Amino acid sequence: MLVVVVFSGTAMGQTDVGDIYCDTAVEDGVDVVFGALAGLGLPATMVFVGRSGLSYMRASGNPNQQNEARRDLILSLVGLGVVVLAIVAPELITKFGDNVGFGFSDCVTPF
Repeated sequence: MLVVVVFSGTAMGQTDVGDIYCDTAVEDGVDVVFGALAGLGLPATMVFVGRSGLSYMRASGNPNQQNEARRDLILSLVGLGVVVLAIVAPELITKFGDNVGFGFSDCVTPF
């Protein structure tokens, strides 16, 4: 019985998911990864969207170039969607968790 009390005492004391990561390297890692994603991912995908859009406009007479530029444009927009979803997803998950009855700690929320 003592073993159950000792091992479940720290788990029962935890109120939010992720409290054990506060003031550790995990908290710093989450901030670095999401900061790099927002700082590098958004401008890079916008450059690719612009470049593929320009190549689509320039390929007016050649159907092969149009198809290739259209494919590049679609893939660039999918990449932009992935980056935006990765930035917005933690907030959506936190809102959903609050409505369901569990919460995440502030130290593992990236933005």
